[in-house]
Amino acid sequence: MSFRSLYEEQNNLPEKTEYTKRLHHQWSLSPQLCPDCLRQLAPRTQGYCPDCGMLYAKAVGQPSRCSACMVSSPPWTYLTFYGAYEGILRELLLKHKFHGRLDAGLTLARLLAAIYSPHEVTPAAVVPIPLHNSRLLQRGHNQSMLSAKLIAQKIEVPLLPELLRRNRETTPQATLSKKERNQNLSGAFTATIPPELKNAHILLIDDIATTGSTLRQATKTLLQGGAGSVEVAFMARTPEPENVK
Repeated sequence: MSFRSLYEEQNNLPEKTEYTKRLHHQWSLSPQLCPDCLRQLAPRTQGYCPDCGMLYAKAVGQPSRCSACMVSSPPWTYLTFYGAYEGILRELLLKHKFHGRLDAGLTLARLLAAIYSPHEVTPAAVVPIPLHNSRLLQRGHNQSMLSAKLIAQKIEVPLLPELLRRNRETTPQATLSKKERNQNLSGAFTATIPPELKNAHILLIDDIATTGSTLRQATKTLLQGGAGSVEVAFMARTPEPENVK
């Protein structure tokens, strides 16, 4: 089965139709926020590492690689992220993640989908970072799913959450040291890549990156499972303590 037929089967679309155009309208709709909030939600375009998304002390200057990425590049090919985990962006993420506010989630999804564009290679599938079943039951939703769905609709490729599974519940990464984060995620994911997607390019979606450990482990698992390459996209990057004013 081809990548295009996977998308058509998933969306019951034999060809591009008015339905597809309506989906594009959906992701491109302006979020229902006041002008002041929209100004505060402008995407971060300067003062960060384009490889891992690490935020520099000031949001000025062209994106430039951090020292860690100069020594060892991340396992993904490209990175897209929206902004710093602070202010209104942080409030929206918390409302969606922990309080089930789907209106906040849809606003976030539209923001990320609006700035995302494929790079040299269009992904063959979009995959959200999975939650363990117990965490999913507790929250009632996967906070990365809406963004993954709208981006998949925008670029007209299948949304395939089943490609990546979380094997066990892990301790929240934000509560751990860098060393503990890597240990916490060891063996946490399993990838199941079907034959038609072997060696394909996959887009992996998350909501918040603290150090990027979750994305790194999930990316490595997809590559070990048979993906040819992986790029990542997420809403917010947590400023590291030494980079916060």
